[in-house]
Amino acid sequence: MINPREEVVTEGLVKLAVPRMEEYTRPDGRIEPAWMPVFYNPSAVVSRDATVLVLRVLHGSHGFTFIDSLAGTGVRGIRIAVESGGEGIVNDVDPRAVYYIRKNIQLNKLGNGKVEVYSQEANVLLNNLTFTGIPFDYVDLDPYGSPAPFLDSVFKPLAKKAVIGVSATDTAPLTCSHFRKTLRRYWFTCVDTDFEKEIGARLLITYIFKRAAALDTSVKPLLVFMHRHYYRVFLETRRNAGEAYRLSTECLGYIWYCPSTLERGYVKTLSDLNDVTCMSGEKPVPIGKIWICGLGDKDFVNRLHDEAGSVNWLTKDTRRILSMLKNEVELNNPYVRVDKLCSILGRNMPKYEELIDTLRSIGIKASRTHFDPRGLKIEADTRALIEVLKSDPTTR
Repeated sequence: MINPREEVVTEGLVKLAVPRMEEYTRPDGRIEPAWMPVFYNPSAVVSRDATVLVLRVLHGSHGFTFIDSLAGTGVRGIRIAVESGGEGIVNDVDPRAVYYIRKNIQLNKLGNGKVEVYSQEANVLLNNLTFTGIPFDYVDLDPYGSPAPFLDSVFKPLAKKAVIGVSATDTAPLTCSHFRKTLRRYWFTCVDTDFEKEIGARLLITYIFKRAAALDTSVKPLLVFMHRHYYRVFLETRRNAGEAYRLSTECLGYIWYCPSTLERGYVKTLSDLNDVTCMSGEKPVPIGKIWICGLGDKDFVNRLHDEAGSVNWLTKDTRRILSMLKNEVELNNPYVRVDKLCSILGRNMPKYEELIDTLRSIGIKASRTHFDPRGLKIEADTRALIEVLKSDPTTR
């Protein structure tokens, strides 16, 4: 039964009883999920769409086990069970959340033991499940704020090879808007750049990687994106200390950055910066240590894109982001804010698609980025982009 202060919404292939959202609307007309007695954020549907797609690509029609550790209304875990065929645990420490989880399990006819409901603090649950002998193929961590308080626990109940999905809504410290909190929470010294949203993604991966490595586990990004107020990363995990060490030497390094010319690149060690000079003659600023390998796996993202074409319940935003990532994931250099670069050069803004076509015509891979509508990713030295902008008559 649905009471007058509840409503039923549809997301993907499931129906959900949630608190009546019109009662928790801000003056600007937007839903404020933090005001609800149980957290349900309709704008995070892209994150949940991506979760289902990732698990469908990884497991197909084969069964797998999962943990939704911070479930709220249970929407993510229930969608995993209904749309991806998983069996597992849906957990929340709040009794009000457990009420909605049970109601939504009944609403979606999952009362066959496919989903078990727990009500424990997430760290306690994940640590206790370590001793059951049941290896879990997927663990989801979707906190309100930073995932940092839960990361040491999330790796413990995993199978030897598994996947984790992690959300972070603390975008201000991740993008260095609150540099003191960035230093406290993520052990990272901020540098002001034009690609701060990509810094946030790389910093989140770096922190997860370090916590995993401390537990003799390696992580490798499969899918990484930012949408509205949150980051979402999916990482393949392996219980392999040697692989963690190999990736630490290969993928943790420094981004060098020239604030006056917006040049940027990667080096493995600070001593490598001795050979780098900005066009202005200044020495570049080092950023790191930070993840310098790819933000996702190209083949995996292509498989996700193909899988998205086989289902009809994804949102337009999900399809748009996947379409952009299909091109973007091939290019590892941090994006360049073209408007800022044009301002430095004293040039007018070109049309993005014409600029991309010009770059491609001279053999430079280029793509828009989902991180910032003003950003451009190129697989070349920033000086090549500068030369193209200077030679384009439309920018004068």
